[in-house]
Amino acid sequence: MFRYASIPAVLRIDIEPDDHQSATNEGSWDGFVALAAIVDQLRQRLADQSGYAAHPTWMLRFDPDIGRCFGRPDDVVRRHVALFNRLIDCQDPLGIHVHAHRWDSEQGAAFSDYADSAWATLCVDSSADVFQTVFGKPVRRSSQGGYFLTEPILDVLIRRGIEVDLTVEPGLKAKSADLSFGTHATAPSTDFRVFPRRPYYPARGASDAPASSFSDARPILLLPLTSYDSYTALLPLSRRLVRKLKRRPRNHLPLSMWREWPSPKVYWDLVSQAAEDQPERYLAFAVRTDSPASEFHRRVRNILEYLPMHPIASRLRFVDPLSEEIRALAVPSPETRITALRGHC
Repeated sequence: MFRYASIPAVLRIDIEPDDHQSATNEGSWDGFVALAAIVDQLRQRLADQSGYAAHPTWMLRFDPDIGRCFGRPDDVVRRHVALFNRLIDCQDPLGIHVHAHRWDSEQGAAFSDYADSAWATLCVDSSADVFQTVFGKPVRRSSQGGYFLTEPILDVLIRRGIEVDLTVEPGLKAKSADLSFGTHATAPSTDFRVFPRRPYYPARGASDAPASSFSDARPILLLPLTSYDSYTALLPLSRRLVRKLKRRPRNHLPLSMWREWPSPKVYWDLVSQAAEDQPERYLAFAVRTDSPASEFHRRVRNILEYLPMHPIASRLRFVDPLSEEIRALAVPSPETRITALRGHC
């Protein structure tokens, strides 16, 4: 009986406070606990469908504003030691999720200081330091909050030995306002519209361009989140045909679980189409640990809980973003990619 090929997938879970704006010593991590419980319930169901153990990638907030808010940057680990031990026992990958939040004492609120490159890189450096102190080893995985990835940030990620970053959201234009910024941002976020829709090692001096050779490649893998032209896909067939005849440009945007979709089934239908539409067959998603009472948490929970009932569940293998099968998709040239794949057969 013919069986569709399995698809490597990465689920990035950003462990963040329940509220986007938390006053000093008043924040909580209930959303993290609730989402971890959902993952625990899904592990066996997904393994039964695909035959593979599911390993989401957990990204921790250790940046300075967490220390300001909770009294210490490793507060979430201190409060939930047993839960982190369970994630480690499950062999789930860990990394850092960094926001360039800065406290405005006059306004009594945090904002994203994107105009100050030194501050943004300090937030990465300090987060990496805390990770090494807490877990006793250097951090290897990262994602940047607030849709912000710059050349200076890439430089510090490489200097810290981080091997993969999962920030890029292809198709997303620069934002001047967003809930994730705090009250505001001092400069727009990164414009991801021209970034590739496949894993790649960036060329020197061009974070939006894959390296053409090993000598040109910087030593960090960029793993873009899955984007797809869901707007066109959801149109009636007649309108889709008209757009195709008129050669209307496709508008790929991230398939974010926290967005409002017609239904969980429709969401996973779109994911299935996106997997075949991308230059390389893989999937990558990102979710935030919001308050269990929030609308964002409800949407993510409904989509995740529906997954085992969808046909694509039998094809998905949730893997470490540093797994060899993900790395092989990012080899700089077709010739070397073939060689790398043969070496892992």
